[in-house]
Parts: sequence; structure tokens; C-alpha cells
Amino acid sequence: MIWNLVLKDRISPPSGYCLLREGRREILVRAGYEDLLRRQGLLDPAGLWARIPPLPKMIGRGEILLIKGQEEVAVRKYRHGGLLRRLSGDLFLFGKRPFREVEVAEKVKSAGIPTLEILAAILERGWGKWYRGYLITKYLPGAVDLISFLSKQPHGEERREVIKMAGELVRKMHQEGIYHADLHLKNFLVEEEGLKVYLIDFDKSKSSVQLSPSQRVKNLRRLDRSAEKLRGEGLPLTKEDKSIFCRAYLVGNKEIRPYIMAYLKRYRWYKLLYRWGWWIAKVLYPAKGPGENPSPEPPTDPQSPTRSGPPQG
Repeated sequence: MIWNLVLKDRISPPSGYCLLREGRREILVRAGYEDLLRRQGLLDPAGLWARIPPLPKMIGRGEILLIKGQEEVAVRKYRHGGLLRRLSGDLFLFGKRPFREVEVAEKVKSAGIPTLEILAAILERGWGKWYRGYLITKYLPGAVDLISFLSKQPHGEERREVIKMAGELVRKMHQEGIYHADLHLKNFLVEEEGLKVYLIDFDKSKSSVQLSPSQRVKNLRRLDRSAEKLRGEGLPLTKEDKSIFCRAYLVGNKEIRPYIMAYLKRYRWYKLLYRWGWWIAKVLYPAKGPGENPSPEPPTDPQSPTRSGPPQG
């Protein structure tokens, strides 16, 4: 087990990136962006967090800063999800999660799946093998996540087209052997002008030669669980929406249809398990009441870092 973790520490820079070592930092930076990021102070992201006040928690695993300058970029700080977020917060042991995300995202990009362009991934070493991780991506100012899009577009042809495109992206991703570790509606971005859909946030995702049908259905269940939870919270999501997604996903994938049908036969029990999981999550992580986490005024200097949402990259 320990040997496997040591092996995961070894990484070769993907094509188009170079690996820098500066003190306690390891930096994987896209070719041509080192000078720009250095001028903006982004190759020392820990310094950015030290210069800003505490801000409200963002959606999902991580915290996001939007940096406005010569080129708008988003800086994401890695944080644990689930139970570990209470124990170790933003500290990680072994592995190189930001670098692994770059590897998977580059495979996604090379497959023609729209995703955010990663400019750099940074590991800030602490004591021993402990580290903090950061990811810097280009920012899409005109994009919203799929949750926001569906909330604003309860009906219409654009809504149906976006859902269809989302199904096609997931199908293509699975055909490329990529398992998305956090397949959730918030990890689809929609550019409403020109109507383009992006798939983002490949933290902890895995890439293999081929996904088995059971792996694909498991990943689809993850997406469905997030959709059902949001529907219970008021998101206008219909059976027709799910049908559009499934039809787009199944094009050229008839071999997986029996596995999906088997899942649907047990769907009532899965929904029961979902509800139990949501109830446990509410007990462990109760929502904060009004006023407990007030939002500060954003900086007025256009060069200053500001908190951005939803998480991108």
C-alpha cells in the first residue's frame, strides 16, 4: 500500500507543461504562461489566501478566487470533501492530486470534450508528505453551471439542447475510459451565447483504457443522485429532462442499455438510500443559519482577487 502511494508521487509532465521546483513548491505550468502567472503572483497562491479576509464557503470541494488582470483566471484551493473536511481541511497526505487532475483533464481535452484550460497546478509542501494543492484555470465569464441554467430556463428548445449536449459529453467521456469522481450538475458549465457545454472538475477522476458497463452505470448513478437531491430542493427537473439525457447518452451504446434497465428496476430502493445519505449529511454538516457567515464587501481594485462562484476547474 505504501509502495503504491510512493509510486503515485512520481509524475512526468504532460505534453505542453513543464515542472518547476521552487523551495517547498512544485509547479506544473503550461508552456507560455509561466511569466504571466509569475507577474500576477499566482505561482505563490498561498500568499493570495494570506492577503484576503475569510470568505463564505463555496459550493463543492475547494475554494475559488477569481483574479482579474491581463487574463482572467480562477485559482482553486483543494479541500477535502465528506468527513475528512472536518479533520484535515485543506491538507493532503501522499499523492499529487492537482497533478493527477491535469493528466485527466488533458486526456479529456484531447478527446474533444470541452473543458476549462488548466494553466498551472501547484503543490505547497508542509511537514513531511503533507501538502496543500492549487489549480489555476482560465475563467469563463459568460458561463453558468447547469443548475443555474436549468433554474433560469424551465422550458424551451435551448433547455432540451443543453441537456442533450450534456448527455453526449458524458457518453464521450465514458467511451474514452474516464470516470468522473464528482459527476454532478454543478460540474457542467453552460455558455449561453453560442450554447456550448463544458465538463469540469476532474479532481480524483480516473482514466483507464475502457470503463466496464457497471462502472459507467455507477458514474451515472452519481449524477442522478445529485439531480434528485436538487430536484427535492426545488430545481425544476422533469422526467422528460432525464429521458433526453438518457437518449443522448445511449446513442451507439446499446450494450449498456440492459444495465441501465436493471438500475431503473431497483430505482425505488436507490432513492431510499439517497434520502438516508442526505439525512446523515444534514446531521453531520448542518446548514448555517442566517448571519452566521456574512459575506464581506468585495475588493474594488480590478486587480484584486475576488471570490468567484460556482467553482470552475
